[in-house]
Amino acid sequence: MRHVDLRRAAVFHAVAAAGGIAAASPRLGKSPPAIHHDLKAFEREMGRPLFEKVGRGLRLTAAGQALFETVGRALDDVERTRERLSRADPALRPLRLAVVSAFGRYRLAPRLYARLPADRPIELVFGSHETVLSAVSTGAVDLGVTYRSVTAAPVQSTPVALEELVLAAPMGMDLSQDLAALSRTAFATYDEYEFVFGHWFETVFGAQPDALRRLDHAGEIEEAMESCAAGRGAIIAPLDLVRSACWRDRVRIVRPVGRPPCFNVLHLLGLGAALASPDADTIRSVLAETGEGEEP
Repeated sequence: MRHVDLRRAAVFHAVAAAGGIAAASPRLGKSPPAIHHDLKAFEREMGRPLFEKVGRGLRLTAAGQALFETVGRALDDVERTRERLSRADPALRPLRLAVVSAFGRYRLAPRLYARLPADRPIELVFGSHETVLSAVSTGAVDLGVTYRSVTAAPVQSTPVALEELVLAAPMGMDLSQDLAALSRTAFATYDEYEFVFGHWFETVFGAQPDALRRLDHAGEIEEAMESCAAGRGAIIAPLDLVRSACWRDRVRIVRPVGRPPCFNVLHLLGLGAALASPDADTIRSVLAETGEGEEP
């Protein structure tokens, strides 16, 4: 297996950023001949020219530009890792967490900010289930919280919280509460709404509507909530979001009479022993303080 010389990759990146060998020399603390030697060796490793001369300076070739961006990201990752490992107190290392958007923004993040010590860094990623799973799988974060369990090694998952899913409507909308009428209602939808809507209809009515009239669709749930608040359609969304300051006075919750509430299970994800880590215990503790812990 061929390995890239990271020292030479760093020299290449510094020369490209500076625009020439002479300009990069003070930054690298190396003589121009030594830098020139490293660049030629690195180009041989890559198997193609990475620079072309322009006057007294150097310009990246197309291959060099692509490699410059990749090497830059790799060096940034190395520096971030070095910084984390250099911290004397493990408790001051960042809590790196990926969370599905609505649950993360409207329940977990506010409680983490309030609970963790003021000098404990937090790195949060919000996104879809696939975003969370990918971040955990690749090691971009240490833990994830999502609405689906995961059984594919090496990622492990465990139930960690519940969220209620509710039907919400604009303040002025007269919303019928039977399944047939709801199939004719205009809805605002968002990415991954199929799971939320499907789970709610199945739990509350024991069946799916014959059709679903989607009026507006947005990538993020917040934009779909704005559509609902503007009177354009109903929505099915987590209760935490609907009751947040942004929308609690702009939409109303509709609970079909005689029908059960709908709860969704959130799962904590991690690699290896991550689910037994102090950070995993912190997340469980934060969620338990809200009165909502593991799946009953």
